[in-house]
Amino acid sequence: MLDVPRWPLASLANAAMTDGTAAGQDGAALLQAWARVLTFGGGYNTNVVLMGTILLGISAGAVGSFAMLKGRALVADAISHASLVGVALAFLLHAALGQEERSMPLLMLGAALSGACAVASIEWIARNTRLSPETAVATISSASFGAGIVALSATRRVSGADRAGLDELIFGSTASMTSADAALMAILATTALGATLALYKVLTAVAFNERFARSRGLPVQLLDAVLAALVGAVAMAGLQAVGMLLVAALLVAPAATARLWTTRVAPMVVVAAAAGAGAAWVGASISAVTPSAPAGPLIILSAAATFLVSLLVAPERGVLSGWLRHRRLAAAARRAAAEAASGATSPAPSSTAPISTGPSSTAPISTAPISTGAPHTGPGRT
Repeated sequence: MLDVPRWPLASLANAAMTDGTAAGQDGAALLQAWARVLTFGGGYNTNVVLMGTILLGISAGAVGSFAMLKGRALVADAISHASLVGVALAFLLHAALGQEERSMPLLMLGAALSGACAVASIEWIARNTRLSPETAVATISSASFGAGIVALSATRRVSGADRAGLDELIFGSTASMTSADAALMAILATTALGATLALYKVLTAVAFNERFARSRGLPVQLLDAVLAALVGAVAMAGLQAVGMLLVAALLVAPAATARLWTTRVAPMVVVAAAAGAGAAWVGASISAVTPSAPAGPLIILSAAATFLVSLLVAPERGVLSGWLRHRRLAAAARRAAAEAASGATSPAPSSTAPISTGPSSTAPISTAPISTGAPHTGPGRT
């Protein structure tokens, strides 16, 4: 038989208590570090990255609102998937020039060019074929992502690919961002936000009624291209913080959250910008204190949690409000049906008026004298 050591129960309990105390201390220290980052006490570089990410969330919420109202939410997904091809090709070109370190402006330029090609391909297919825009988006998105995976596998054979950190651009990572990267992200996000606010009226007109916009002389096709460019700018800005695969969700989730709370455009843009900023703030701060967790999924999970809470408790379009409204209407219908049923079954009121059987015995007796045969002088007498 094997000699199995028998540990005293007291020793096991003490070890468990020690591990639990250590875990509690680690958890408390982690919460303190997170609170320090949330209040912008994590250092200069951390604050710069956090502010840039918040600006990205604000611009993504504002631009995503018009993209969703115009029915272009899937275009953001196509741009983000197509950007993988541009990033890989830009890195290969950079390496062919003898540069081993990555250049974020060059990678963003490559992603922008590939995204523009994807949007142009979608527009051409939608206008010149019988395929629907959704089919064109799905085809271009999947094809460009497959080409991006092939191009990304080719970059692994290049010297310095590991140091370039291209894999971090897929899901996003704020831990490797520098102040220059955060400044570039903030500039792109602020530019997209400023252009959206400047074009607020015309974008609203095109989003709701294209015929009216054409009748007013607005260049609808040009405004569609501008909106696609704004979506692409946000996608490029979030390339490193959120990741090229998840930046489309940052454009859609805050706008969908805002749509649950209001039916007006201006409040929708404000609520979407606030929801995007909150998701970016929470997700990036968590990633700052837990570097092993990528920032992109944490930001998107924060945005998804906000959407789920809004889906439940929104006053007009929430699930709970709809359920309560249905219960009130059902109760009112039951009361109306009960009142109608009680009114139909109640007996008719009986009449107390006496039934007439002839002339009334109390009729006054005429006192006029009775004629005794006075001669008739009317016409016809002979």
